[in-house]
Amino acid sequence: MAYKNKKLSKSFWIFWLIAILAIAFFLFFGVIGASEGNQRGIITAVEYNSNIIWGANLAYIKTSQTTSQEETYCVNDNSIKNQLTEFSKLGETVTIYYKNNFILWKWQCNGGQSIIYKVEKSQP
Repeated sequence: MAYKNKKLSKSFWIFWLIAILAIAFFLFFGVIGASEGNQRGIITAVEYNSNIIWGANLAYIKTSQTTSQEETYCVNDNSIKNQLTEFSKLGETVTIYYKNNFILWKWQCNGGQSIIYKVEKSQP
């Protein structure tokens, strides 16, 4: 009888160890939660953000000139990155369209919330 309890106790701790490692893996290497939508605003900057392992092109957008809060998005397509760079130079209002899958891995988007897949110039 004591042997069964030791075996159960060992498997219990192995299960929790695996669960904790899996959670830590997702927290370190990815963001959980899908999103899709659009945002209208002014592109304040487009930059290349690099750490030791992964790099990403990031775009910062404000909803208006008077606000100080910026949202950060990733840009994986070079043509969209070039469009966003031009819009940031001109200070024009744009609409960005973004999305990401259920798990957004760090190597897909290092520091951004979602990935921009389309940009349009907005009408005032």
